Amino acid sequence: MRPTIKPLRTAILGCGHFAKRHAVILASQEDVNLVGFCDQALEQAALYNQQYAEGKAKVYNDFHEMFEELPLDLVYICLPPYAHSDEVKSACQHNVHFLIEKPIALTMEQAVAMAGWVSASKVKSQVGFMYRFGDAVAQLKQLSRDKGIAGSGFLTARYACNSLHRWWWKDRSKSGGQLVEQIIHLFDMARYLLGEPASVYSLQDNLFHRNIDGYTVEDVSATVIRFNNGSVAVISATNGAIPNRWDSDWQIYLPGLTVNFSDANHALFNHTDSNAPATQFTSEKNCYLAETLDLLAAIREDRTPAVPIEEGVLSLNLVLAAAQAAEKGQPLAVTSPLAS
Repeated sequence: MRPTIKPLRTAILGCGHFAKRHAVILASQEDVNLVGFCDQALEQAALYNQQYAEGKAKVYNDFHEMFEELPLDLVYICLPPYAHSDEVKSACQHNVHFLIEKPIALTMEQAVAMAGWVSASKVKSQVGFMYRFGDAVAQLKQLSRDKGIAGSGFLTARYACNSLHRWWWKDRSKSGGQLVEQIIHLFDMARYLLGEPASVYSLQDNLFHRNIDGYTVEDVSATVIRFNNGSVAVISATNGAIPNRWDSDWQIYLPGLTVNFSDANHALFNHTDSNAPATQFTSEKNCYLAETLDLLAAIREDRTPAVPIEEGVLSLNLVLAAAQAAEKGQPLAVTSPLAS
């Protein structure tokens, strides 16, 4: 007979559009009990309650009140960048594990403080860099380890869309810009595959939205990253491409191996050191589900999740350095903001 597992009492903080991905997954897990929803708009929290908890959870528009009233085990923090305040501190003070969506903050001061609260409290944290959970990415990591070529190569990546997104997105003071709010996924993947950065240079401009009032973020960017091990990455992005499409892909060139990713689950592997034919790797893995299952297992097993808060800090540090390099018009050294 399987031992009875007490469901984790779970809440969602920020009941906007993106949180639906997590709500659907959490509602499907036997060892999760959705007991709280919090949003600045109370009616939005109530809507989530009806859709994902059959109206049985409690709703709040103040997360401080939620943490005080509800005995929580886990919270999913799905706030837009500008809305982050002390929710991570509150979770840590109440010993509540959490998943937080990227970017975790808009300043390094706040991000480092988050990591400090997590370290002091020992709660489990997961950052929503879902590309890391892709099966094709895992295949590359394993193959590069087997060949002894991990972290020594050249990566190119692109992101292309054409949308005004949410009302706050076009305002740099609220989103941080396209690199910080969107392209951070590709910067994180570059770190994951090539190691820690040494320097960064970026060109950024607004070429396509100059007639849009209040549009202060970049809509084109080209960024070059040099890594501590000598590897190089080039990441391009635009918000001036094809409407209603969000194209993201990357290629990595390693000694004897070239891999073209159409996404984290699909990649073409070319063994350039032999005459072996190229192989297509395909998977339909749900990366959002995988990051949740990893976090739940980490809580049960008392281990570190796959993408702890420190990874959110380091990838944010890199994109903010790229933004600063673009402002200064010169390459910048990148150093870790975390104590060694």
